[in-house]
Amino acid sequence: MQGANVWVGLIEPQRLHRRRLKLGDALFWQGDATVAVFHVDRGRVRLVRHLEGGSSVTLHVARADETFAEATLWAEAYHCDCVTEVPSEVTVIPKPDLLVALEGNPQAALALARGLAAQVRDLRSRLELRNIRSASERVMAWLRLQMSGARPMVRLDRPWTEIAADTGLTHEAINRALAVLERTGRLVRESGVVTLSAGPGPAGEVAPKKR
Repeated sequence: MQGANVWVGLIEPQRLHRRRLKLGDALFWQGDATVAVFHVDRGRVRLVRHLEGGSSVTLHVARADETFAEATLWAEAYHCDCVTEVPSEVTVIPKPDLLVALEGNPQAALALARGLAAQVRDLRSRLELRNIRSASERVMAWLRLQMSGARPMVRLDRPWTEIAADTGLTHEAINRALAVLERTGRLVRESGVVTLSAGPGPAGEVAPKKR
């Protein structure tokens, strides 16, 4: 969650501590008792939920200066794994301290509520994305969701092997889709930047919109 300093700053510094994590380290596992919310000081972490059928789904990727696991303030156990995608450092914010602080500061509680609402919108977009059957249109929809501003471009901070999990595609499927999109002129990839054409996708395929 971005812009969380309003409520993170309510906690006394001596009640916080930092953890340094290597690539692939787990901060917590699905089912672990909830003890804290976290702030990414540097690096990047992935939240992954494991499903009963053996598959898994990426719920969120938290980057530097973002917080995560806020929903577990009102849960007994973490509902996903948290694993680092790169070497990272996080600040651990004790759950009891944060709950007390929020009770005494309505503005901070409102900031937290706004952030949680944004996360719900993001999850809805991800669900809509997975309903797109065409792999190439799913990739285009994912790229449009990453765009900010008027420029039709996305600067990637992760390899496509990791983005594949976000889209619900295999590495092989996303590579085939990218090849089709490049061949048909719908996107150009260069030095970690993807530029999209202005043309619409095939009829019948609708990209999910941020709500």
